[in-house]
Amino acid sequence: MLKIKPWPFKDEVVSLHWIGNVKMKPNQQWHIEVAFKVKDKLQIITLPIGLLPILRVGQYYQNGLQFTTQKEGTYGDARVKEFQNGKVQNAIDVCRKFNYFLYREPTLMNQKVWSFQSNKITYHIPQVELIRSLFAKNKTLSNLLLRPNGLDFLISEAAYFGENSAVIDFNNHLPAAVINSKFVHYFAWLYLNKAIKQSFASVQSNIYANAAERSGHLALEVAVPALKNNKIAFRGLIKNHEVMILELIGIDNITIPVSQIEYSHPSIKKRKYTNAPRKHRLGESNSKEGQHTLNENEEKRSREDTNQSVIEAEPIQLGFKEPAAIKAVRKCEQEINKGDIYVSNKGSGGGTKKEKVVGVDEAIYGGAIKPLEFQTLEIARELSGYGLEGFIKMINYIIESNPELSVSLNIVYLPLGRKFSNIPDGRRRVCAIAKVSSSVKTSYILEVSVPDNRTVSTLIIPTEGSYQNDESRIMELLSKLVFSSGNWSKSFMGSIQHIKVRHLTESPSKWGSRIARIIF
Repeated sequence: MLKIKPWPFKDEVVSLHWIGNVKMKPNQQWHIEVAFKVKDKLQIITLPIGLLPILRVGQYYQNGLQFTTQKEGTYGDARVKEFQNGKVQNAIDVCRKFNYFLYREPTLMNQKVWSFQSNKITYHIPQVELIRSLFAKNKTLSNLLLRPNGLDFLISEAAYFGENSAVIDFNNHLPAAVINSKFVHYFAWLYLNKAIKQSFASVQSNIYANAAERSGHLALEVAVPALKNNKIAFRGLIKNHEVMILELIGIDNITIPVSQIEYSHPSIKKRKYTNAPRKHRLGESNSKEGQHTLNENEEKRSREDTNQSVIEAEPIQLGFKEPAAIKAVRKCEQEINKGDIYVSNKGSGGGTKKEKVVGVDEAIYGGAIKPLEFQTLEIARELSGYGLEGFIKMINYIIESNPELSVSLNIVYLPLGRKFSNIPDGRRRVCAIAKVSSSVKTSYILEVSVPDNRTVSTLIIPTEGSYQNDESRIMELLSKLVFSSGNWSKSFMGSIQHIKVRHLTESPSKWGSRIARIIF
């Protein structure tokens, strides 16, 4: 969990309303302007660009902490034949159509939006969100977006090995905590696909091309990548035959030009066993425990550290049509002592939970702040297959047939920690959360994905009266669901108001009417 600082809003609940320009601070680090809405007013704060992976428009915050379940907008999906077939518009022109006010802030109104069509519906996605969802998968890549030849900074060598194979040698500029088969698969798409690599590089080249004309504050712009016949999943605002995408949740039918990838990293080592004494350290704290707080002292920089703390953030799902075979190659050696144990650091033992100050800037030699990384990547073959299609159609029926209601629909990943956290094909299990409000009542409808034919009833719970209380209750429900092997916890359910609704074989209209009768 990461607490964002500076945070001028005290304990008020605020929403991330829009993302503005980037600028370089005197310490030569890039920052980005982020607008939060509180009580129908906007306040813009400047944050390190390394936070870009977790900055989602329409998400609610309190005390610098993100809410997972409380977001504006409704889930949707679309099939896009040619992603490049579209045009660039100014944010103010698009937002007007949705009555989404930018409060006359130039840094917000002049942002660029990519508009394209699919099945007679026009979709609009902020270019910052396109960059965030496709390219800013972690802190390291976010910082490299504005570095010339940024992707090359992470590798010592990358080359094709035969017609369908490639080898990628990563260096220590890539934290060891980031290296896994998912990241290698994703990086191969970024680096080996010429069009995608050029799109990534266009973010930096656009900034420097515009710097001569616009001093100080610059908008992030990207050459939209050449993607074809993709299904996209999103959270957005819908009005008539237009959609403004606030968050891109997934995109499938992605291809890479090889079927096999071998990779190496200095942290991946051959083990060489010796008879020297083993060290046993006591009294060291666990760096993964406790809350992380963002460093707000710009004079202090992150230190170089390949073993960075990693926060699991809400991922975007990338569906690869033909996943490649990934193999790690061990090019370095590590001595493993197998002799008698001796204690090298005496102490009371055990870790302590405490708040830790962390940085998301580019690390330097001699830095004092512990660096932090994000894990926001989910690799799959496709976006469908969660078994939520019927539920989504039912919620859409409620929206269409009850215009007096305010209805939103979001998709949330279940907490990790148990077998039930994943569906059989390895993907994270998700829960669809619909928020339905009338003039007198608000309720949440929870539908857990069960493509493996598990029996989990639809759950309806009333609001707790505030965003923070609703967030706490829903997250507690999902956590107990996971740790109860996919069953709504009887002991916990006895302490809260709720209605469990059995699944029946019926049309979306009948299901929707039944749910509406139960709620109202």
